[in-house]
Amino acid sequence: MKLKRTGARLPAVLIYATALTCGVLSAIALQIELAGAGLSLTPLWDSIFSGRALDLRTTGPWWAIAGISFLISGVSAAALSHVSFPWRRWRFLRWVLGAVIVLLLAHIGHGSVSLPHVDAAAHTVAALAALVMAGVLALCGAYFTVQR
Repeated sequence: MKLKRTGARLPAVLIYATALTCGVLSAIALQIELAGAGLSLTPLWDSIFSGRALDLRTTGPWWAIAGISFLISGVSAAALSHVSFPWRRWRFLRWVLGAVIVLLLAHIGHGSVSLPHVDAAAHTVAALAALVMAGVLALCGAYFTVQR
């Protein structure tokens, strides 16, 4: 049994922009959660320039941020490119999913109030480098999953 597709396709630019936004926002949320758990991005910079061996505690947050960005952007791009527009049947599900996402982001934002204080310059550079990496991997995740 074939499903009948009656809706129009979304433009590729809109799919990529949405996937990039979702991937980077998920990377930011994970970075806040990792900082709350005591895993920071800055120890990797100290380990690289000191000559010591790298351990998983320093590289784990970087891999986690890259992975979540790639995965979330791929899932959102696949959902937007495979399902035709408008999604009238799933209107209630969209509202529930949107409410869950807003509540989740609010919970993550409230947890960021009690983060430990770190060196501002090193933390800012590491956070920006992680977000650039997350953006590039989000575009890769979207590119690999968009239906052509």
